[in-house]
Order: sequence, then structure tokens, then C-alpha cells
Amino acid sequence: MNLQDTIAAPATASVTSALGIVRLSGGGAIDIVSKIFSLPDKKDFAKCAAANRLYYGTVTDNGSAVDEVVVGVFKSPHSFTGEDIVEITHHGSVFVQRKILELLLSNGARLADKGEFSLRAFLNGKMNLSQAEAVADLIQSTSEVSHSVAMSQLRGGYNRELKNLRQRFLKIASLLELEIDFSAEQEVFVDRNDLINELNGAIETVKSLIGSFRQGNAFKNGIPVAIAGKPNSGKSTLMNALLKDNRSIVSSTEGTTRDTVEETLTVKGINIRFIDTAGLRESDNEIEREGIKRSFQAINNSQTVLYLIDLSKDDVQSVDYQLAFLKQDADLNGKKLILVANKEDISNLPAKERKILEQRGAVFISAKNNESVDRVLDLIVEGFETEDINSKVFVSNVRHCDALKKALESMEAAYECACSDGSADLISEDIRRASGDLGQITGEITNEDVLTNIFSSFCIGK
Repeated sequence: MNLQDTIAAPATASVTSALGIVRLSGGGAIDIVSKIFSLPDKKDFAKCAAANRLYYGTVTDNGSAVDEVVVGVFKSPHSFTGEDIVEITHHGSVFVQRKILELLLSNGARLADKGEFSLRAFLNGKMNLSQAEAVADLIQSTSEVSHSVAMSQLRGGYNRELKNLRQRFLKIASLLELEIDFSAEQEVFVDRNDLINELNGAIETVKSLIGSFRQGNAFKNGIPVAIAGKPNSGKSTLMNALLKDNRSIVSSTEGTTRDTVEETLTVKGINIRFIDTAGLRESDNEIEREGIKRSFQAINNSQTVLYLIDLSKDDVQSVDYQLAFLKQDADLNGKKLILVANKEDISNLPAKERKILEQRGAVFISAKNNESVDRVLDLIVEGFETEDINSKVFVSNVRHCDALKKALESMEAAYECACSDGSADLISEDIRRASGDLGQITGEITNEDVLTNIFSSFCIGK
């Protein structure tokens, strides 16, 4: 893309609505709009347009009125992109929006690429890279919690901490390189004990940020929860009870569910994406085997697994067998596994075996009678406290978490080298590598492929 062009795009969806907005950004924005926009007093818009003002007038096409509009002007550098921006608010006709955009393009603007407005804001220093990503997260937020996390990131989040950490690293690396230059004089510019303490503090900070990813990612994207168990254990009944809606088909015939059924519920501000799966068992039926395969895929892609036990049929030995079958083909590493002992209303489980399951953390419910179902929800969101969320820092972006993990590896290598009285050049190299990884989060160090990947996920008008 040519960043010197003046770009234009709809800033609102192309659907019939009360109002719509078309926006432009670039050095020619005001001049281009002046070619299609007439003020009531016939003054030249290009000459009288002042910053932070709204103008009422008419968009025309070869003298014919297209729509009466309100035009907003934001001049460089005090705008979202840092360039001149003009926003045309029109009546919410899809035809009118398309016509205004066509007129702008025919008079010198070009259609913006995905995320190009935000990309220009980043390149012009109006926001750093992680803040630009937070803009996309804010647009896509669907709950109070995901909105709060996006707003925290947009306002700076943990970027100030990373920036300060990176600046300290660069200073240390520079001093270590001075030691290398003056190695013949055996000059020491960085006290090793101070360096070790500095690195240890940085390591703890980064570990804390990495540790916050599980919560941050759940707050941003919701918690995927797979409902698993053998056929006819009550998975679909539980799904309906949790949602308080008949979303899944319930039948006494085993193997009714042949595919996954998904639905989202918001609990305490957190989106939970429930996935009802086909019953797990050995089967010769080709269709059922495909359903079971998809069940394991859903389990592997989930963060929490609700495994249902049928209290009318199962005993502890049967439960152990089922869990062994589950772990044989499912990756449960890092997942929360909640044993849900269902059909409490018709339970045949002896008290001794019930106690064993209780010790394993099983929650006893009757999905059919909607008994203790809310306890299941409590266990799912347990550990995802949302109190004072605005005052806490969470990493919610996979790219950021990966960069932090790489930085941590380099920090630990530098720490070990410093503790063993290693050479200044090796310590400096590890510290610079860690600093580079941190810089990739904020965009102080980046490349075109990373920018393309990030901003291509935006909509065209953002």
C-alpha cells in the first residue's frame, strides 16, 4: 500500500440504518471532499474548513443532490491517524453510502485496505502496536469483561512496564559493551550483584505477565467448555439446563448426538462457550465414530471439560475406566477437568463410593430436575475473578504471550550467565535479545509481515 495516498472507506456497516459514515484520511482529504460537498452559503469548503468543526451541506454528483450530510474535520496531527481526517455522516441508505464512496474514489481517493486507518495511526506514533491490537479487541468485545480488558490495553495496560524494562535492559547492555571495549583495562561498569538482582526482578515481572494469560485470554475470548461423557449420561440435558433453553435434542436412545452443538452463555461478565459432544465409547458405526472423533477435537480445543458420570449406572471402577478412555485420545494438559455426577435423583451409588468421588472433587447434580446446576457454573468461572478488573493487568493476546516467553528464555540465560560470572558479551547478547522480544509487543521492533498479519484482521473502515 502507498501510505501517501488519501484513503476512504465506510466507517459503518453497509446496512440500512438511521445514519452512516464514510471517512477519509490523508493530505488530500479536505480537497477531495470539497469537490463533491457544497455549503449552503456556497463558500469553498477547502478554504474555510477548520479543525474540529462540523459543517452542514449537500453532496452532489454533477450538480445533482445525492444527500444532505454533516461533515466533520480533524486536522493533522490532532486526529486518530495523525493525518487530516474528514468524516461524512449521511442518511443510512446503502445506495447513498456507496454513491458517496464512488464519488470520493473518482475524485482522487483510493479504497482503504483492512485496518489501514489504524496502521497509519501506529506508523504516525498515535498509538503503539499493542494499543492498535486493542482497538480490534474493543470492536470485537461481546461482554463487560472483554470490553474492560480491551480498554485497559488501549489505555496502555502493561506497556509502560515493558517499555521501562526494555529501556533498563538497553542501558545495561550498553554498559556491558563498554566493559567489552575496555576489557584490557579490566574496567567494570555494571556491578554483577546489581545485575543479578535486576534480572531476577525482571524475570518475576515477566513470569507474572505470562501467568496472567490464562485469565486474560478467557476474559477476551471466553471459556470454551466441552461437555463430555459416555452416551446417555445426560450431556444434552445438562446443556439445556445450563442455557435454560432446549438447545440440544434429548432422547433416551443412546448415541443421539452425532455432532457437536455449541452455544454461548455469559456468567459474571465472562462468555462461556458450551460444546455438547457425542457420547464417548467404542463403536463400529461409521457415523458415530466420526461424531466421537469430533468430540475429542472439541475436548482438545477446550479450556475446561465437564465429564458427566451417570449415577444410575456408574460406580468408581466404571468412572476410572471412562477417564482412562478419555485420557487415551484427549489432551487434558493444562485443562480444568470437572467431574459432574449426574442423575442424583435416581442415584444407585453406595455411600462409600460417593465419598470417593466427592474426594475427587465431583459435583453432584440432577440436570433433569435442574438441581445444583448453578454449582457447575461456579466451578467453571472459579479462578477467573473479575473484581477490580480495571486495576489489574492481563495479557490477553497470544502474540504477546509468545513474545514474553521468548524474552523470559533470554532473561533466564542472562541470569544464569551472570550468576556463574560469565563474560559481559554473552550476558549483553541475551539481554539485547530479551529487549528485542519485548519491543515486538509494542512495535518498537517489528517487520512488515507482522504488521500485515495484525492489521489484516481489522475491518476496512478501521
